[in-house]
Amino acid sequence: MNSSHPPDSRGARPALTVLNVNDDPATLYLLSLTLKQGGYQVLEATGGREALRLAQGRPDLVLLDVHMPDIDGYEVCRRLRASEATHDLLIAHLSSVSVRREDRVRGLAQGADAYWTRPLAEDELLANIEALLRLQARARDAVRARDRFLSIAAHELKTPLTVLRLNLERAVEMVVGDTEAHGPMEKRLTPAVRQLTRLQNLVDSLLDVSRLSTQDIALQVETVDLSQLVRDQVERFQAPARSASVDLEAVLPDAPVTLFGDPRMLEQAVGHLLSNAVKFGQGRPAKARLSTHEGQAVLAVEDQGVGIAPEDHARIFRRFERVQSEGRFEGLGLGLYLAHEIAAAHDGTLTVKSALGQGACFELRLPLHRTQRY
Repeated sequence: MNSSHPPDSRGARPALTVLNVNDDPATLYLLSLTLKQGGYQVLEATGGREALRLAQGRPDLVLLDVHMPDIDGYEVCRRLRASEATHDLLIAHLSSVSVRREDRVRGLAQGADAYWTRPLAEDELLANIEALLRLQARARDAVRARDRFLSIAAHELKTPLTVLRLNLERAVEMVVGDTEAHGPMEKRLTPAVRQLTRLQNLVDSLLDVSRLSTQDIALQVETVDLSQLVRDQVERFQAPARSASVDLEAVLPDAPVTLFGDPRMLEQAVGHLLSNAVKFGQGRPAKARLSTHEGQAVLAVEDQGVGIAPEDHARIFRRFERVQSEGRFEGLGLGLYLAHEIAAAHDGTLTVKSALGQGACFELRLPLHRTQRY
């Protein structure tokens, strides 16, 4: 929201937006007046349901009273944290009734970033808000610095890794032609090529993550036969599927499923979903089922493996997130994040249906006919 705000009274920055939530009209008015005098734009809500609705607009701060007639502030905070659209909002409780230590502990435990109690002088309230916003800005700067580092590191590693892999593959070809050295040398070189390929894929993922984070990625759009793409990707994953004792199958329609998209990015998204099914499939059959429904291509990748708890469904699509499980699985927690962002870049969606011990079904939906520009 910030980019559209006019400069505040001090002219130092765009005016930030505070969602002021309080059911007492006098308190709501006085707090809003203080915030406006401090240079903030103000949205007002007099109840929990209205606050949840207005929070979808992603204000810079939610100033949240605890006691409200419909949904109390603790529950509003919990719901905001549980929603993928609002989980990272800055939330501060401000209460004149719930002022005990137990109240503050409960508020912070439900996900609030701060818990302030009234009476609180106007200048002290504004100073607290400024301090909270500064902490958030520093955290965002740290994330941007990390993303810049990942981008530079991935770029620098990409070329030497490619050269090294090509030379190793060439060495394997030369050894295969030498009958005397074929056995022992191939046993040493083949695992090296496999591990180098894995390292190259990790570097590519880091590079894509940094590009998506900085919106420095442009889709190379062309006509894509999604049926053929899924068929090719399933064939590509047959070797790792056999190693994991997973029977991987593609169920495709008779007619081609064509759409406009970036074939490399779509291959990557489908590959991440198949990799996930193989990795967590626990040696049971997995399927990639493609169909069309109401103007959309629908790819469902189903496994019968470890499953995902409902409370983790939103979290698995975030960067560097890995769900705890009994087994030890390699990876940086980037695959599902990348697949989710690639789907969004194509104006599509990626969702999951799963429960612990009951496998998982990831559903990728892409528009067959897109009218707006990429």
